[in-house]
Amino acid sequence: MVNKLAEITLRSQVAKDNLALAKYFLSWDKIEKIALVISKDETINKSAIDKFVTDSQKYVEVFFIELNSKEPSFGDWKCFTKKDKSLLNLPKKTISNDLLNKKFDLVINASNNFPLFASAITSAIKAPVKCGQTNGFNEVQLIIQRTVPFNLINYLNDVVKYLKMIKTN
Repeated sequence: MVNKLAEITLRSQVAKDNLALAKYFLSWDKIEKIALVISKDETINKSAIDKFVTDSQKYVEVFFIELNSKEPSFGDWKCFTKKDKSLLNLPKKTISNDLLNKKFDLVINASNNFPLFASAITSAIKAPVKCGQTNGFNEVQLIIQRTVPFNLINYLNDVVKYLKMIKTN
């Protein structure tokens, strides 16, 4: 019951966020600021992610979802812990309001866990291009399916490869 209520709330929020946002594709060369949404799981390799961020030569802000933790795991990433979720397991209103003030060129939702929370974060961040593994709540325009077994770095490299294929004027 709580999960259904959370889904209805999230669908409503995504629809509202989508109305207020212009969507258009940017080629990889025109992307300057990236929001990367990932979640805690057994395959997270921080040094590999940091290397991807450095190699991208873009400004990348990492939003790390670890809702089962009491304290943030990393000081240089924006970590979402137990204190950041509402009763519906969605971001608290203050979190969503903070995200609305951030502007990016691209959001990549590469989260394996906490799909409602990750979708809410992805929706709240303002960016003309949003990419993810699924589009369950209509929060992304570009869907790049993950491979099995999932490897975050391979997925991020696939996203970059497809974005490099997009040609815009």
